Amino acid sequence: MIFTKKIQFILHKLQKILVAYSGGLDSTVLLFNLVKLRKKYPYIKLRAIHINHNLNFYSKEWSKICFLKCQKWNIPIICKNIILNHKKGNIEEKARIERYKIFNNIIENNEIIVTAHHLDDQYETILLFLKRGSGPKGLSGISQTHIINKLRLFRPLLNISRKELLNYAMKNNLDWIEDQSNLNNKYDRNFLRNIILPHLHYRWPFFKKSVLKTSSICREQEELITDLLSSVMKKLIQYNNSLFFIPLHKYSIIKRNTIIRKWIEYNKCQMPSRKVLSIIWEEVVCSKSNFKSYVKISNYQIRKYNSCLYCIKNFFTLKNNIYKWINVLIPFILPNNLGKLIFLSKYKKNTLQIRKPKKKEIVFIKFYITGEYYFLNLKKKNKIHNIWNKLNIPIWERNNIPLLFYNNIFIAELQNNLVTIEGINNEKEENFIFWDKNFN
Repeated sequence: MIFTKKIQFILHKLQKILVAYSGGLDSTVLLFNLVKLRKKYPYIKLRAIHINHNLNFYSKEWSKICFLKCQKWNIPIICKNIILNHKKGNIEEKARIERYKIFNNIIENNEIIVTAHHLDDQYETILLFLKRGSGPKGLSGISQTHIINKLRLFRPLLNISRKELLNYAMKNNLDWIEDQSNLNNKYDRNFLRNIILPHLHYRWPFFKKSVLKTSSICREQEELITDLLSSVMKKLIQYNNSLFFIPLHKYSIIKRNTIIRKWIEYNKCQMPSRKVLSIIWEEVVCSKSNFKSYVKISNYQIRKYNSCLYCIKNFFTLKNNIYKWINVLIPFILPNNLGKLIFLSKYKKNTLQIRKPKKKEIVFIKFYITGEYYFLNLKKKNKIHNIWNKLNIPIWERNNIPLLFYNNIFIAELQNNLVTIEGINNEKEENFIFWDKNFN
């Protein structure tokens, strides 16, 4: 078995494994060894996922080969297709984003994704990060264990070279798919692998070892920085994962940038360049507006509200959307995976006491409103903008909060139980409304 005893121990403890299987040399050796490990530990639940990126003429044939190989080794396999737009953006980055969307949709509870990244992948990745001008974090390379959102990843082959994998595959009579696109040097990694690295190794045979040593040093430095800043980060990061940035004004630029970068990493967002860090500070933090200025990083936005920075996923606004709740006895499924609304006859935690709609009243769910309304039990009406500010709700959240109306009467804003006087009465018959946000 190609796995070390330490790796075998980790893998058998995982029990539920989803293998990213392309059919190439690396993933074939990985899958073959996991099958052997399953024989040793029969309770391991092993599945495979093959994603056809439709970038090659033979990709459909490769999917069939992977399916038959898994059938031979008695491994359940899921085959998925993705179609990518070749015209705009980085095709490799687009493919990676689509892959993780699929992983998120099929992953089971307590299941971990195992990938076939090896030592040469690590080496090439470090050099590509160097080309991008990355700091110690990027030059630390690929970590053996990694969490992306809620996905857990493990890379058991990370300390094994491609040459070792090739020798192992040939010794065990394994067959695999050869992707001819690996010879296409328009892709940065292929250009590096096929053109640049052979010259470097010919001139400096020790070059790979030196790069990996540098990566190890960078990883240690990054861990030290994290440790030294941990007490500061605990004070600055708020309960909602926002960053209280007022104290950053008195720090040096280096310390300030490091804290913002660490906070962005904490929010599982892609690492920003030095230029992006500068823009975040000058155009977002130092902006007079709470609303207009923001910076996009991949599928996230860095925004400011009051004295905090927020790292939020790109969102689809429901502004001006109106929905009719025809039968309040049936839960109302909210759009945009926001959950559902439920009328209850008994109190439940986090519910709002509310009267039942009258016979001639139609129940509407609206997103975003203008005008003046009664706030709590105040006798004077307030502009809705001022009410949002008093509730301390950032602008990007306001358009996705369901607002309950009976005909044209504003009854409640459900996130913070903002009830208008029109919505309160002294009738004996009472109901409660509950926003179940975990439903999707």
